[in-house]
Amino acid sequence: MAKLMLHNEERLKVAATALSLLTNRLVVNTSGNVSIRVGDHVIITPSGRPYESLQPEDICVLDLSGEAVDGTLLPSSETPLHLAVYSSDPSITAIVHTHSVHATAVTTLIDELPAIHYQLADMGGAIPVAPYATFGTPELAQSVTSVLPGKSAVLMKNHGSLTIANTLEKACERTITLEWCAEVWLKAHMAGTPTIVAKEEMERVKQQMDRIGAERDKRLHDRADDCSCCDTP
Repeated sequence: MAKLMLHNEERLKVAATALSLLTNRLVVNTSGNVSIRVGDHVIITPSGRPYESLQPEDICVLDLSGEAVDGTLLPSSETPLHLAVYSSDPSITAIVHTHSVHATAVTTLIDELPAIHYQLADMGGAIPVAPYATFGTPELAQSVTSVLPGKSAVLMKNHGSLTIANTLEKACERTITLEWCAEVWLKAHMAGTPTIVAKEEMERVKQQMDRIGAERDKRLHDRADDCSCCDTP
C-alpha cells in the first residue's frame, strides 16, 4: 500500500506556487523557495529540484526545529531563514523568497527601498534592505529577522527579496508588487530624483486599504449568506 503523505493539499499548493514564480520570471533555474506553516509543521520546497518537474511528494515536511517529518529530498538551503521567520512571529504562515531581477538590483544600490508608490503601504511602507550574509546561514536568518518587525517584505543585500503573509496567495501578490515597485524606482532613479510618498500619506493609504478590504470581505460574506442554492427543506 502506498504511504499516505502528510499535508498533500499544502504540498500541491507549494509546488504550484514555485512553478508560478518561474513562469512569472521571479526566479531562475532553481533559485528562490516557498513554504507554508501548518501548526508545528513547515512545508517547503526541496533543494535544487527543477520547478517544472516538482511533484507533491518532492515537497519537504519539517518540524519547527528543521527535522524531516515526511519526504525524502533535501529541503531548501534557505530552510534556516524560513524557520527563523516563522519563529519570530507565529501569525506568519506563508513565505516566498525570490531572486527577482529588479528587487535584487535595488539591493546593490540602496539600504532601503523608499515609498516610491502607495502600494508599498500593504507591506509596511519603505522596505528595508537586510545586510548581506551568506545564503543558508544563521547569520542571514538573523539579518532578515532583525529588520522584519512591522514589515511584510524585506530585501536582502546582493541577494533578493522575501515576503510574508497568512496565505501563499497573498505572499505571492506582495512579491509581484515589490518587484514592480523596485522596477519603478530603478527607472525613476535613472531618469532623475524620484519623489517619495510621505509617511503620513502611507499611513492614510493603509487605513484606506484596510477599510476597503473589510468592506469587500463583508460583501462576500453577505453574498454567501444570501445564497440559497444549497438550502434544504
